[in-house]
Parts: sequence; C-alpha cells; structure tokens
Amino acid sequence: MINYAFFNYFFMIKLRLGILFLCLTVIFSCKKKDDDSVLGLDVQPEEDLVGVQTTDTVSLRMFTQKVDSVKSYNDQYKFLGSNLDPIFGRNDASIYTNFSIANNLTNLTFGSNPILDSAEIVIRFLGQSIGDTTTALNYDVYLLDEKLINGTSYYSSNQVVTGTKVSSITGKIKTRGSNLCLVFPLDANFANEILKTNANLVNNTSFQNAYKGFYITTKASPLTSPGNGAIRRFDLDDNISGVNLYYHDGNSLAVATQTAQFTFRGIDAVRFNQIKHDYNSAEFNLKEQLTSTEEVAISNGNSNIYVNSFGGTRAKIYLPHLKNFSDSQLVSISRAELIVKIDETKSPYNPNYGYPSSLALIASNADGTTEELVYDQLETTDFVKYGGNYDATNKQYVFNIARHVQKIIARNISNYGFYLVNAIPNKSYVIRRDNQYSRVVLGGKNNVSCKAIFKITYVKYPQEK
Repeated sequence: MINYAFFNYFFMIKLRLGILFLCLTVIFSCKKKDDDSVLGLDVQPEEDLVGVQTTDTVSLRMFTQKVDSVKSYNDQYKFLGSNLDPIFGRNDASIYTNFSIANNLTNLTFGSNPILDSAEIVIRFLGQSIGDTTTALNYDVYLLDEKLINGTSYYSSNQVVTGTKVSSITGKIKTRGSNLCLVFPLDANFANEILKTNANLVNNTSFQNAYKGFYITTKASPLTSPGNGAIRRFDLDDNISGVNLYYHDGNSLAVATQTAQFTFRGIDAVRFNQIKHDYNSAEFNLKEQLTSTEEVAISNGNSNIYVNSFGGTRAKIYLPHLKNFSDSQLVSISRAELIVKIDETKSPYNPNYGYPSSLALIASNADGTTEELVYDQLETTDFVKYGGNYDATNKQYVFNIARHVQKIIARNISNYGFYLVNAIPNKSYVIRRDNQYSRVVLGGKNNVSCKAIFKITYVKYPQEK
C-alpha cells in the first residue's frame, strides 16, 4: 500500500527547494559585477515597475558645431540651387558630373557631314525642394578641365578645375513632355566639336578624356531677401536626363533631324555635390556658437541648437556625469533617453523648409571630432527601441541609447560625448549627410518652452562585499 501522505510531504519539500534555487539564481545573476546588459523593463509602463527609479536631471551640455565637409556619394540623386535661409544663412548646391556615350557604344559616328541644329543639357526634377521655388535663379554651366575619377571619394568641399562657360540661363523649371526639367541650351561650338570629332567617339575612355564633364551652379544668383531661392533634387539617371545634340545629314536633301544623347548614368558615371554654407547672414545665436570658444558656445546652446542640412552643422552633446550612477551600487539601465523639441517660437513651421523626418544620435571618438555608432544602433533588437523619427504630435525627437549608457556606467567604454546629426539613423545609412535637405532649430537645456532633457530609467542593486 502506497503511503500518500509521505509522498505528498516529500514532493512539497522538493518543489519548495526548486523554487528557492530558481529565485537565488535570478537574484545572483542580477547582481553580477561589471554587467553591461540592459535590463529588459521597457515593455512595461514606468509607473508599474517595482524598484525602478527615473531621473530627468542628468547634467546636459550641448552646442552647435560647424561641419566643414561631408562625403558626397556617387548616386543618381543630386541637389542644385541656392537659398537664403532666414535662420541658417545662404546655402549653395552645385553639381559636378561627367557624361558618356549612351550604352557604352564604340566607334560612334554621326556621318561624314553632320549639321548641328541645336543642343541642350536636360536634368529631371523630382518635385522635392527646400526654399522658395518661385525665385528665378541664375544657372551657369562650365566645362571641366580636370577629369573626374571613378572610385574616388569626393566631398562637398571639393573643387574641380573648370574652364569655358557653355551655358547660362536665368529661369525656372520647365515641362518636357510629362516631366519637370531644367533645360540648358548648350554652346554650339562645343556641341559641333562632339558631333564631328570621331577620334573622341571611339569609346567612353577616349570620350571622357576629351570631354571631362560639367560644373553646374547657381552661386551667382543674387538673393537679397531672407527666404529667397530654392535648392531642388534631381535625378541624373532618368532617361530624359543627359546631353542632347539635334542634327541633320548635310549630304542629304531631306532635312530630317536626328538626336544623339549622351548620358549622366552608366558604369563610367561620376557625380557629386559641392555644398557651400555661408553663415554671415545667419541668426546671431547660431553665428556666435560657430565662431566662439566651446564654453561660450555651450552657454549660447543652453537656449537653442541648430542642425542644418547637407552636413552644415551638428550639435555636440556632453553627458559628463554618467559614471556617478555606479559609484556605490550596481545599476541596470532600462531607458536612457535624449528628448529634443523643436522650437517653433524661434522657427515657426514653414512648408518651404519642413522638418527632417529623422535625426541620429551617435557617439564621439576620443579625438573629439570623429563619429561612431552607438551600441543601440548595432543590433536589430536594440535599434527597434532607439527612435530618432520625428514625432509630429509632440514636435520632438526621442533617442533611447540604453545599451550605450550601460556600457559607460559599467566602465566598459569611455564617454567622449555625442553628436546629434541630420541623418537617417539606421546603421547602414547614418554615415550619409548629402541626402537630408531639411533643417531644424531645437530647444536647449534651459529653453523654457521646449527644454532638452536626458532621462534615465534604472534599477540599483547593492554592491557585493
């Protein structure tokens, strides 16, 4: 006969021992020294978290910093135009581009006696712009005297040697078929040289050695009032974009016009933007931060910071006392949020400028100038919580860098500060600064109506003796 009373008593003892062992395992694993893991509490509301503390009084120092140059990538989308921004001053976007024989054809010829009818440069407008598009700009096109080298990294500050001006217009966007375009009439002497010099049409190497490309710019446009001018986004790879030569056969009685198109696309294509920021007419506080010592800039940054387009400016941010959180106790971070709000008193919403759809918060290296990813951008599970997208309801950007802050307070990495930049925050795209053309004015840490704060949610555990 089975003694059920003894069996139940023995079973309950084993069950209680198992539960006790499990609890001790969890407790001691949470108290592991030098743990840089992030406590997984952010799936619950803060008010429901037992033992969790929150502070938004973390010391914060921030100011606006000039960026001298950013890399301009060799892709199809390029910006062209000039704008006198009422806050950030004048911005000029120019294009350097080569052009090539379409489809990489070889031994191209236009007959023994081609007669030029007309010639033009066309670039397709994508309908995206910043500034006042009703302003007529002065467009100038120059030939390049220096060849663009495929595979070279070009930056927004690079300047290529230019030669003869081959087009100059004052105008606006036109319609070509169903497409919006810029159309530049091309110098007839230059176009005739292309048509009639067969030695340069043997292949694209010969062609680009002879005709190195164009510099297209609006920098001579006289912008006199704040808000004048616009910078537009163009597609150089579109089928309509390119150099068109219209000609007929001089040996034929039938005058039938033919078209020869040379393109900005293809394996030989090299295109980059030259961007110039002139802050002489910028808002006083912005100029002060860009030209003062760091301490003076930080003082001015207490009211506002300014993040410009195309590199331009970024905000340097210091969180100097993060290690204080772990001086006497172990700390697990649930959230570490930088919250920056748009100052619409300083910069009311203007559809001509808009706001960046996203910003990125990245780390500073030891040299104080180089940028690095924060740890929260590296893994998908952390990046889901990272943030950075514009919150239109609250008119703010929020960044959660809990993983990175945890490593700082655990003394696994050094704290050299952070940068707030106008970029797509995804780790694959954040390096690019040549594709975000909106700008924004944000409140600093002492701004009454839109104060910037750094907020930490955490749990402390006693240190093991």
